[in-house]
Amino acid sequence: MAASGIGLAEVAPAGITQPKDPVIEAQGSSGAALSALESSIRSVEKDLKTERERLSTSLAPDERAEVEAKIKALGEKRDDLLNNLEFVVTGIDPEVFAGTPSQPLDLQSETRDLLLPIVQELKQLTASPREVESLRRQVTTLQERGLLYAKAVERIEQQIKQDSDELLSPLLKDLLITWKKRQNEAETELAVTEYRLAEVEGKRSGVFGTLKEIVSSFFRQRGLNLMIAFLSSALIFVGMHLLWGKLQKLPVLRKKHKSFSLRLVMVTYHAATFLISMFVVLMVFYLAGDWVLLGVAILFLVGIAWTGKQTLPVVYEQLKLLLNLGTVREGERVIYNGLPWEVRTVGLFSGLHNPALDGGHIRLPLRDLMSLVSRPCEDELWFPSEVNDWVFLSDGTHGKVVSQSPDWVQLVLLGGSRRTYPTASFLELCPENLAKNFRVKSVFGIDYRHQSICTTEVPEKFKQRLEHELREVIGAENLKNINVEFCEAAASSLNYTILADFSGAVAQRQAFLGRAIQRICVDACNENEWTIPFTQITVHQGDSARPVYGI
Repeated sequence: MAASGIGLAEVAPAGITQPKDPVIEAQGSSGAALSALESSIRSVEKDLKTERERLSTSLAPDERAEVEAKIKALGEKRDDLLNNLEFVVTGIDPEVFAGTPSQPLDLQSETRDLLLPIVQELKQLTASPREVESLRRQVTTLQERGLLYAKAVERIEQQIKQDSDELLSPLLKDLLITWKKRQNEAETELAVTEYRLAEVEGKRSGVFGTLKEIVSSFFRQRGLNLMIAFLSSALIFVGMHLLWGKLQKLPVLRKKHKSFSLRLVMVTYHAATFLISMFVVLMVFYLAGDWVLLGVAILFLVGIAWTGKQTLPVVYEQLKLLLNLGTVREGERVIYNGLPWEVRTVGLFSGLHNPALDGGHIRLPLRDLMSLVSRPCEDELWFPSEVNDWVFLSDGTHGKVVSQSPDWVQLVLLGGSRRTYPTASFLELCPENLAKNFRVKSVFGIDYRHQSICTTEVPEKFKQRLEHELREVIGAENLKNINVEFCEAAASSLNYTILADFSGAVAQRQAFLGRAIQRICVDACNENEWTIPFTQITVHQGDSARPVYGI
């Protein structure tokens, strides 16, 4: 290559205009580079020839060393130009084949190179405030220095007035001239610095003006790149999200129970959506040559990765949930906020469903599922009641369910008033659902004077009378069963337990039916002349006291 360079110099000496090569003209920018390289090589070859001719003459040792150094530098410059020529012609960097051993990675140096554009940008943004602060410090320093010089001049003048010695007087006068000169120089420098400070502060437009300039400068230089990057990233993210919405309509993705491989594809797709969106931001900054924003973005991602190592166990558990390998799985039953839910979907936002509740759909972030445990379920009850069911609660409330949602259950009581319970509190009251069938239990007693027929005739007549009248009151189809049994021989009565089963159609009349049973039993006693006892109280007054009976 060196020989070819010398040949160029010999064929076309300096000063002679070469005709333009049509091939080089067609090559565009590479042609211009070749033309510039040719001119530089001619110049270097000419200088080398001149220095070699000087070296062949008789020179002093120091001049010879200087000429040899110039020849060496020119030789290195010519080698660089020839390497550049080879790169322009072939398109391949010759250093690739040089076999230079790779240098060890210097993390500190690499980090410094990455942060250098950011630091320079920050320095540029803060150049004006830093210049003002520097000038203010200089003004303060020069003012203090001027005061010191003034005091020194004053003391020297006083000493000259007091001392008339022939030896010291000339020396003091020379010293006074020196310090006055220093004082004048300090005053001059102070005046110039104060003028510069006034000029710089005059160009500034206050705090809000400075902020406006910084913001406008940023958006003028970086705003377009930033806007293009975020719009491109948002376009990719939204596009892939809409594509996923279309893909979810495929039969294979609409299955209730998805395979592990399919879930892995889903997780990979969502992860790829995020990574591609971030990659687009970096590529926009890279192609725009905006190393400041590119460095900030890289540092941001490195920060996320650095903090992410602390949450790696949490991410691992969330990944298991997404792959349906965790403690909560799709299609199973889970208890959340005291209510049962069916896990419809497990994703970044999981879907839970309770078919028995109005608005029984909730979305939970994935992190909220980590503390839950699901289990398989087959045809289980999702809520103890439905709308329009009559229920009886452990607090004594008897009402009709008119609304039940994940938040509230509202009952209409007899008479039209409404009572509202938080759904979890409603379940804690163990609601008894009367919608299908229900039982009314009642206890009734007769006097001991009927002891002889208490287990035979009395239960039968009670049952016959109850069946006849209850059928007339509520209809024969609503009375499922009735049973009268001797219960106990109490302190003052012979008690019977009456068990009456009714259909859910008369659930709203539960309280009435309890009262009706007592009324019918009283009517049966009146008809058969059976005595109904009253509570007896025995009062003892010593050994000779006689019992006194009363109500």
